[in-house]
Formats: sequence, structure tokens, C-alpha cells
Amino acid sequence: MKQPRYSRLAIKILLLILGASLLEVVLSGWVTQQALRSDMQDLLIEQQARINRNAVELIDRELDIRQQFLATLAGQLALSGRVSYPAAARLIASQRDNINGYFPGGILVLNDQGVAIGESTHVEGRLGTRYADRPHIQQALRSGQPSISKPIMGRTLRTPIISISAPVKNAGGEVIGLIAGVIELERENLFDMAVNLTLGVPSRLFVLDTTHQIYVTATDPKLAMQPLPDDADSPLLAALRSGQKRGLLHNSETGGDDLFIADDVPHLGWRVVSLTPLKQITDKLEPILTQKLVIGLVFFLLLALALVLLLRRAMHPLSAAAQQITQMMEGERPIQPIQINRTDEVGYLVHAFNQLSQRQQQQALELQRERDLLRSQFDQSSDAIVLLDVHSLQILEANPQCSRLLGYSVDRLRGRPFAELLAAEQAALPDLLSQAMAEAGHCNMALLRQFGGSVHCEVTAASVGLPDQRQLMLNLRDISERMRSEQLKNDFVSTVSHELRTPLTSIYGALRLANSGVLHDQPEQARSLLQAAEENSQRLTALINDLLDIDKLEAGKLELSLQPIDLDQHLQDARRMLASTADEAEVHLQLPAPGGQRIMADPQRFQQVLANLLSNAIKFSPPGARVEIETQACEQQVRLTITDHGDGIPLAFQPNVFQRFAQADATATRQRGGTGLGLAITRSLVRAMHGAIGFSSTPGQGSRFWVSLPRVLPANTQDPRPAAPDSNGSKAHE
Repeated sequence: MKQPRYSRLAIKILLLILGASLLEVVLSGWVTQQALRSDMQDLLIEQQARINRNAVELIDRELDIRQQFLATLAGQLALSGRVSYPAAARLIASQRDNINGYFPGGILVLNDQGVAIGESTHVEGRLGTRYADRPHIQQALRSGQPSISKPIMGRTLRTPIISISAPVKNAGGEVIGLIAGVIELERENLFDMAVNLTLGVPSRLFVLDTTHQIYVTATDPKLAMQPLPDDADSPLLAALRSGQKRGLLHNSETGGDDLFIADDVPHLGWRVVSLTPLKQITDKLEPILTQKLVIGLVFFLLLALALVLLLRRAMHPLSAAAQQITQMMEGERPIQPIQINRTDEVGYLVHAFNQLSQRQQQQALELQRERDLLRSQFDQSSDAIVLLDVHSLQILEANPQCSRLLGYSVDRLRGRPFAELLAAEQAALPDLLSQAMAEAGHCNMALLRQFGGSVHCEVTAASVGLPDQRQLMLNLRDISERMRSEQLKNDFVSTVSHELRTPLTSIYGALRLANSGVLHDQPEQARSLLQAAEENSQRLTALINDLLDIDKLEAGKLELSLQPIDLDQHLQDARRMLASTADEAEVHLQLPAPGGQRIMADPQRFQQVLANLLSNAIKFSPPGARVEIETQACEQQVRLTITDHGDGIPLAFQPNVFQRFAQADATATRQRGGTGLGLAITRSLVRAMHGAIGFSSTPGQGSRFWVSLPRVLPANTQDPRPAAPDSNGSKAHE
């Protein structure tokens, strides 16, 4: 292969870079000029807008300060109860310094007819003059609220003024006079602070009364009360009247544009307008732009020189490296690292080529790591997973969890049709898989285990693999426990139905016979039937109470009143309450010797715990047997043990003893009565009283239930620490 002529490429690169650099210098200069002009103009607009808003705030604040001062004077004058010349004179004398500071033009005190009866600065003919014909005076007297007049010509001062009025009110809120302050627009300092804001820029400030179309004043006090010019004579007034609040106006004197900003003074109908010439600002940009252009040209020349030297140095090793790479690609020389001592782009290119020989090996290692990771997730998943051939639905692979779930080894599962694992009387496998592959869908399958029986699984399916090697991945989640729980609930419904039907039938029969009059002459038999109805009503009440208790316990709404109680007394009470039950069953209740122990518990709920445990012991004890009650005091706990000598609890049922609705033998339990809630309620009550409960039972040898509750020590009646966790296993847990 012929070596490329890199000299031509160098020339092309040089011309391209130099042309781009020159274009960049020209465009940059033009863009910078436009951007600087725009930025300076935007900055000036923002600055002037801020200055204008500050000027409005200063003017509004100045007027508010003076108005508040007059309101203070009006409040002091109101204390005298009436507006009179002596009271006005005393007030003016006491506040003369403040009055001169806020109102150099003076203040007037008017009575409720608007007649001047006091003044701080003597002006010939002002006292005794009636000012009630002035609109702002009429408004203040009529509304009882402070007011500010439009710029007016002073009646006695003969200069443009603004009058601020504050009403004087008696204790009943009636206007009894007025205090009016006078501001002379041509001499006083009302707008001085606002004007001073514009000293840093060549701006002018105007305060206009747009309601009455006159100048209030600003940087030129001589304009006070002059009428505003027509639109034809003033482009500024034409723009303001059209609704504009900021903009540019051509200045024929400077040849440039003037920026105007307008803001309104609240509640007065005044508008504060600043007018700033832009030409004096933008003219300062010309030297900056010229300097930037010169710098850009110098940079361009230096760049051209540097590019020539750089390309000459860079192209020689690049040419040599390209020739070696070409030879290796065509097989003229073996693939090997190219040795070049460069750290620029040429060195980077050579270094990238040197990594090509390592890339394939690294990719192979990465793929292997990904396969190992996927295999680890597949093997360690808590769900059983199988991969099926999408056409034959044979098992291609299964994880160890699937082997544990079904009992088959993974090797025996491979190649086996998945349909062979389905239990009988189920839908066809394709239909089940279609349901499992639906979006957010799943299906339930009963799968056969190797050594007999079946397991219920919730199955989700997804298509995985490459487009030409699609497989079905099934996740099998064991739901046998969930279905067993549902069966428990169904058994509970059946049990409750039985428990309700039997007593209701007895009650109904007894009441029907009693109401029919058949037993009118047989009082003993009637009494026996009514007693049976009463007993069955108590059974219904107990059942409903159990249901209500379990509902409250599940909702966490059961309230307990924990207090120190006498254990011996409660055991005696429990035996007395269950004496008739024990006698009927021919079972003897054996209490321990009194030990004087006190425990922290809810008295009523503790009796319920004792009743549940003792009634169960009596119920499952054979006639003539003995139910033994023992107590043992530990350091912080008192343990109560109840032992019976019945048939005991089947080993298979022992893990479910304390579960709700659980019954070892539904038929036998219904014969003896019960809903499967008693022990669940008992455990919840014991835990709520900071105690623990457990049992031990050997089939054929009886059962032993124990309860541990906090002990009340003689020197400390506070609740002890909670007991150790209770147990519900098939062996003793203490």
C-alpha cells in the first residue's frame, strides 16, 4: 500500500484552522460588540428601573412620615376634647421644632367647619379663613380619614403647595377638627432624596400628577403645577399616555436614544418618570471594541505560527504509526505494541491501538463474569425457577430451590416435559402459561412432588433469551401456607356457624314452647327450658365478646388498665367462676398455697386469661382428672403454670396453637364448643400486659401452659422490664 501524502493533509488542516480562526475573530468582534451594547443597555435599564422604584418608595415614605406626624398631632389635640385656639397654640408651641422639620411651610389647625384657628407659621390673612371649600379638606372632614391634596396654588402663600390633612376625633369617633400640613413644592425637600438617587448618571426625574395632568415637580422645581404638554409636543408624554412604562425615545439633540422608566406612587395618582440618555453610556464601548479587535488579530498571527510548527512536529510520527498499523492490518507484520514516546493525540491513538489486542480477552472475561453472576442469582433465588423450551415446553434448566420444592434432583428435571409435573384436573399447560405471561398476570398451579403429594405454586412467566433462541422462564412461588391460612378462615366460618346455630336453635325452641302456653301447668320444665336459653345466650355473648376482642387486638384499640393485683385472690375468683363447669366435667381444680404475690396486670383481662386457660384445661381433661395450678416467683416475673392430664396436643398442630381460628380437630372441638380464638386472644392480652406465654405438651400425657407477668416488688411498684418472648412451639420453652 502506498504511503499517504500527509503533507497535503497538513496544509488542509492548517488552512482550515487559520480560516476558522480568522472567521472567529471577525464574528467574535461583531458578536461582542452587539452583546456588550445589549448587555450595557439591559444593565442600564435594570439599574434605572431599580433607581426609579427606590425614588417612588422614598417619595411615598416621605409623604407617609409627614402624614403619620400629623396623625400624632391630631391625637394629642384630641386629648383636650375640643379644637380651640388655646389648645392649638399649646400644641404648636410644644412641637414647633418637629413641625419646622417636617413642614417648613407650616401647619394649620382647622375646626369642624374648616375654619383656620391656629398656625405654626404666621401668614397674613390665614387665621379665620375658611378652607372647607377645598376638596381635600371636605374629604377629610367628611370621611374622617387622612388625605393628600393634588398640587394646588396656596391661597395665602401664593406658591404651589401640597396639603396633607389629618382629622381630629373625639372619644366617640366624631370629627371635631383637622390639622393640615403645607409642603411648598418650589422650596421644600420632599423630592430631594429621590433626586439624589440619579446623581451618578445623567438622568432627570419628573413627578407627574396624571389625574390632573400637571407637574408635581422633581429635578426642576420651576415646573411645579405647570400643565403637562400635549402628545404632539412631548414624545415622552405620548408614550406614557399610551400605557408604556419603559422604553426608548430618540433624542434629536444628542442623536441617540433616551431611556425612560415610569412607576406609579400608590393611592395618589402620581407617576415618577426618570429620563436617561444612552449615548453617553454606549460611546464608552468604542475603545473597548477596538482594543479587542487588535488583540484578536495578534492572537490570529501567533496561532498561525504555532500551527505550522505543531503540524510539522505531529505529522511525522503519525505517518510512521499509520504505516505500521496498515502493515499489521494487511498481515505484513505481526500485531504488536507500537513504541512511541508521545503524550498528545498521536500518542493516544497509538495507545488505543495497543489496547486492541487486549480488548477481545477482556470482553471474554466480562462475559464470563456476567454468566457467573446470572448463574449465582439463578441458583440462589428464594423462588423456584425453571427454563422451558418455547416450542416443546420441556425443562431446559432448574435451580436448586426448584429441586427442594418438588423433591426431584436438577438432573432428573432436565429434559422432562413440564406438563408431567401438573396435578390432575387443571387447565391445559399452554392456557396456564398464557395467563402467567399476561402483563402483571400470574396463574396458580398444583405441581406433583417426587415422593407423593402436591404443592400449590403461584407462577409468573417471561420470555427470555436471544431472538433466535427464545426460552420461557417460570418463577414458582410456594403458596401452600397462604392457601392453608385461607382454609383456616373457611373452617372458622364453619365453626362460628355451628356455634351460632346450636345455641340459637335451643333458645328458639325454649322460647317457642314458653310462648305457646304448653308449659303453663309445668313450671319446672318451663324453668329448665328458660335456664337452657339463658345458658345458650351466655354462649352467644362469649362468642361475640371473643370476636370483638380479636378485632380490637388486631386494630390495636384495646385499652388496658395496668395496676398491682393480688394473684392469690384472682386465682380464687377464677376457681369460683369455673366451679360449675369443673363440676359438670368432674374435674378438680387444685390451687397453689397462698404466696402473697402481686403482679402488674389489668384485673378484668387477667381474669379473661385465667378463664380461657382453665376452661381449656377442664374441657380437655377426662372425668375424675385434676387440673393443677402452680405459681413461681422469679426476680422480676411471676410464672403461673396450668397443667392438665388430658390427651395432649397433636404434634402436627402444636406450631398453630396460638394462631387465630386454629383448631386441632374441628369436629371434636365443635362437640366441646369453641371458635379457635381463645388462645390467640390470651396470647395477645398477655403480651399487651408486658408478659409472655408458652406451653409444652406430649400427646397422650396432657398439656402444660404457662404465663409469665411482671412482678410487683415491695419497694418498687413501677412496671418491670418486659418478659422474655413467649413461645408456641411443640416443646417446653421457658
